[in-house]
Amino acid sequence: MENKEYIDIITDALNGDVEKVELVSQTSNIVFKVTTKQYGVVYAKFYLNKSSHIDNEMHLYSLMDQKYLKEVITSSESPKFAIFKELKGKTIDELTPEELSQNKEKIIDSLIYFYETIGGQKAEGFGLLDENMNGTSQSFQDFIVKRQSDTEEVLKDYPVLGTAFTEIYKKYKGSIAGDNSLVPIDTNAKNIMVTESGDIKFIDPGELISAPKLMGYGDFVAHTYKTELYEELMKKLNLSKEDEQRLRIYAVFSSLNILAFLKKIGVNDLDKVIPYGNKETFYSFIEEHLKALGIETQNLDVEER
Repeated sequence: MENKEYIDIITDALNGDVEKVELVSQTSNIVFKVTTKQYGVVYAKFYLNKSSHIDNEMHLYSLMDQKYLKEVITSSESPKFAIFKELKGKTIDELTPEELSQNKEKIIDSLIYFYETIGGQKAEGFGLLDENMNGTSQSFQDFIVKRQSDTEEVLKDYPVLGTAFTEIYKKYKGSIAGDNSLVPIDTNAKNIMVTESGDIKFIDPGELISAPKLMGYGDFVAHTYKTELYEELMKKLNLSKEDEQRLRIYAVFSSLNILAFLKKIGVNDLDKVIPYGNKETFYSFIEEHLKALGIETQNLDVEER
């Protein structure tokens, strides 16, 4: 559709209460910022589902307490879109060190509620979900091997990154297994907000897969490792040694996938990429996780091809 068609849909959905419309994103979804008289600023999101993940954001409203999600004004299945009230506050990466310390327990408690509530739902199959909320792989290992092998191919020319999955899989193949829980896999520091009223909101949580819940936590650790949020999470989870290892494995997988995505869109200095809200690089975290897993990174250099 052309922008005018989207704007017409928005105008109809808001009964003509549209003063200004601004396109703010057109990547995997299309998002417009809309100024209205009744609601002030709202955001209209059209779910295109053209990325590798089908965006299941609206499905979450039937699974969990809506106080953790954006307030929906209206939504539709055909075409698939929703209009949300604007949230006011700071995303985690915008918090000052003092604000982070003040809010870390509430953030982690909310995160655990978020993962455990969604993870209480099971899907058929594993891995990426189809439009019926079923996994598209026969087993969790099939999903992981395909997904991470594709990522490894993208990163094949990078020392450490290009062979990290292969080395982990050789050593921990038996540990990379799990059930078919629904798992959010995009809870980085820009996707979690502390609102002006002190509530925690998950503002772009639409990417779900069918996998063990620990994989979702691994994605969060990929971004927050060595921060106060990581320390608070580990204290709350109180994992066994085996689960701590699996958490590191999933954090590496998530980090590799992020770097592969960035490589595909033209980012070349992958060794300099820092997770939102952090101070150190994905690269350095991957090396630390690998060493903790007993994998010597000096043996993982890849020749330039």
